[in-house]
Amino acid sequence: MTDGKRANPLRHKFVSKVREQLENRGYNRLSPREFMDSVPSNELCFSTRCPIGETIYGTTRKVDFVLHHPTLWPDCLVIRCKWQAKSGSVDEKYPYEVACINHLSIPTIIVLDGHGYQSEAKKWLLAQVGSGNLLQVVNAREFARFCSRGEV
Repeated sequence: MTDGKRANPLRHKFVSKVREQLENRGYNRLSPREFMDSVPSNELCFSTRCPIGETIYGTTRKVDFVLHHPTLWPDCLVIRCKWQAKSGSVDEKYPYEVACINHLSIPTIIVLDGHGYQSEAKKWLLAQVGSGNLLQVVNAREFARFCSRGEV
């Protein structure tokens, strides 16, 4: 079994924990079509694998989560989950991710987990916070605290 095939169930578990945090916070899950067609203006809702626009290459950009909160995120918030169990190409993907985040006008939080990224790459990614649409880079535990404090 390849490293990627071994990592996929772990990434799925990580993404599921983020989804559970949103549901525990009171967000309702909608299909991508329901979310894109008519987000209820007074409802806490989210969608997964939702197309939100184009990448910097002009292809469809789907994100892990896009959510709507009538007061906190009336224009939506994107949550990207980045899992890396061991060193690999994730570090090289950070600049592309930031470029795509800034290409669209939707505030974004990146949730990191897995500890397979280089510390220098994480430092670079953290330095991008606040320049453009990248609001935060947090780990799974910090994201859970954001949710429990009502910041998401």
